[in-house]
Amino acid sequence: MLLVLGTFVAALVLASGFLAVGLPAWVARARGGPGTLGLLPGTAGAAELACALLLSRLRLRRLALTAAGAWAVLGGFRLFLGATSRLAAGLPLMAGTGLASAATDIPLVALLQARIPAGHLGKAMALWYTGIAAANTISPPLAAVAIRAWGLTASFALSGAGLAALSALSLLRLTRRRPAAVAATHEAVP
Repeated sequence: MLLVLGTFVAALVLASGFLAVGLPAWVARARGGPGTLGLLPGTAGAAELACALLLSRLRLRRLALTAAGAWAVLGGFRLFLGATSRLAAGLPLMAGTGLASAATDIPLVALLQARIPAGHLGKAMALWYTGIAAANTISPPLAAVAIRAWGLTASFALSGAGLAALSALSLLRLTRRRPAAVAATHEAVP
């Protein structure tokens, strides 16, 4: 549980600043205006809402793996977003970002509800929201420093690659069986 929550917060540090700082820089590079700046996150938001509605109707399994793995997908969309400056390419990439974002959120909430006793669920949700607030505060200045130091394309690529790497490390940890658990499994088999 803590690994999934930690992954979520760390991923937000790598990702959310690029919505606040990176998208305006992307729009300026694409020679777009306020309409373009509104359309990009609006597209991501509409896709996230649609995917969240769909996921809320499905019986999800392997919640931790789904939530952690979705960050790699989101990272892929972000990686390619930095490489383009055309709205026709940016819109589907932002839609993909929204879809992947829902695939991180819905399984995480379901995991919290399934694993945390009812008397402690409020505390767990508060911890998660505190992590979100901290990440959303820290991330924009980090994104601004990255964009200034390495440029927009490289910074989006680093953010996307960082998300993929973070996801891979979390998935590796989530799928690796502990030696004691493996030994206990083998001893229990007659």
